[in-house]
Amino acid sequence: MQPANFKKTIYRGTIWSLIDNFARQMITLVVFIILARLLAPALFGLLATAILIVQGFKSIAFDSIGTAIVRKKAPTDVDYNTGFWLCLGLSAPAFFVLFFMAPYLEEWIGAPGLTQVVRGISLMILTSGLSRMHEARLTHEMNFRPLAIRSFLSVVAGGAVGIAMALNGYGIESLIAQQLVTSISEFVLLWAIVKWKPSFQVSLASLKEILHYSKYVATTAATNFANQNSDIFFVTYYLGAAPAGFYATGKRITNTLNIVISTALMRVSLPAFSRLQDNEDELRSTYLHSTALTAMVTAPMFVGLAVLSRDIVLLLLGEKWLPSVPVMQIITVIGFLTSIGYYNQSIMLVKNKPQWQTRLTLLYAVSNLAAFAAFTRFGLVYTALAFSLRALLLFPVSVWCAITLISVKWRQYAAAVAPSLLAAFVMMLIVLLAAEFLGEISLALRLLILILTGAIAYSIVLYFVMSKVYRTIFLGFIGKYI
Repeated sequence: MQPANFKKTIYRGTIWSLIDNFARQMITLVVFIILARLLAPALFGLLATAILIVQGFKSIAFDSIGTAIVRKKAPTDVDYNTGFWLCLGLSAPAFFVLFFMAPYLEEWIGAPGLTQVVRGISLMILTSGLSRMHEARLTHEMNFRPLAIRSFLSVVAGGAVGIAMALNGYGIESLIAQQLVTSISEFVLLWAIVKWKPSFQVSLASLKEILHYSKYVATTAATNFANQNSDIFFVTYYLGAAPAGFYATGKRITNTLNIVISTALMRVSLPAFSRLQDNEDELRSTYLHSTALTAMVTAPMFVGLAVLSRDIVLLLLGEKWLPSVPVMQIITVIGFLTSIGYYNQSIMLVKNKPQWQTRLTLLYAVSNLAAFAAFTRFGLVYTALAFSLRALLLFPVSVWCAITLISVKWRQYAAAVAPSLLAAFVMMLIVLLAAEFLGEISLALRLLILILTGAIAYSIVLYFVMSKVYRTIFLGFIGKYI
């Protein structure tokens, strides 16, 4: 493939990959909002716990196998065949074990009704195992358009079935059906789209290579998964299904926003930094500029989400979901840190220090587990505080790793993010003050006024506190497009 054509393939693949991720997250969020108005919070707590078990297996087992094949320069049909039968060989026993262990999990966690949900959701392990290599093949070819279409159709199908069942009086069955229809649709569409079909042409050498590489990926995936999701387990175990539903909902909007942003950041920053890894001055400059510009965009988004979370929950979900508001307010801190923290991870990778990132995720996971074990029993607010304070306290470690590798000083890093944080803080005070003066008006109008007020306040303050370099860029953009 010629360089020009390859560059076009990268751009096209990136665009379709972003469309895939954005469409999936937005449609899923809309479906969730509709179902949340129809169903009880406790049902979402049961679903979150069951999904936690299934997604953990998928991310640790299937995704590590897929990564081991996708990262190869030219994987063969033998590699894909070997990966397919390995996934199937893992998924079948995992399904049966989870199916028969469901009652014991329900008794251990103390969540009545969990057996039905786990047994229903466990079918997703089979469909995921059967289709993971088809997805890996499209990913390696950077053919993300079919994956985007697959996501759109499957999520819409699953959402339609779930909503229809909920409107007809079904409870937890509607949530199970939504997940299953989505997963089965993905499986059917992938097998229909991808021309390759698995055969028995496998290789022991390929199997050994896949297992050797995937064990490292699986270790990192396991620590990442524990770091990001163990709070749901502890909330269910200590507090019950209904609090788990409130907690998962409090995280959901923040996570949706973060996932959409993180996909773009990771796909752009890693190749960009990799091209500059031998040019220290340019790499330092690009890292600081990227961090500063990302902070300018994400700081007002997450601060605004925290300030307006009560109105957002009331408007989108209804009064019964108000217990999730404190969780959302606290956890939005993590959203901002994550948005600028992805650049630290990219620096470690391009500087050939992936083991640093693995150790960091292990540190995060262990500290999270300890914090949740100690504080979750005291309630949702303590759980959210433990989650956020741990991230806040350990974030400087991630920054230190990155700036040490490229010789950036702490004052340079602080100068990159300080203007956005200052402007966001002033914006927060102005929005809170404006909210006090608004009388009895509709929630939608109230939110619109407060969002516009915050956007104007943030833009004005940021303009005066940002460096001259960014002010020049801002004025150039205004002059060109407005």
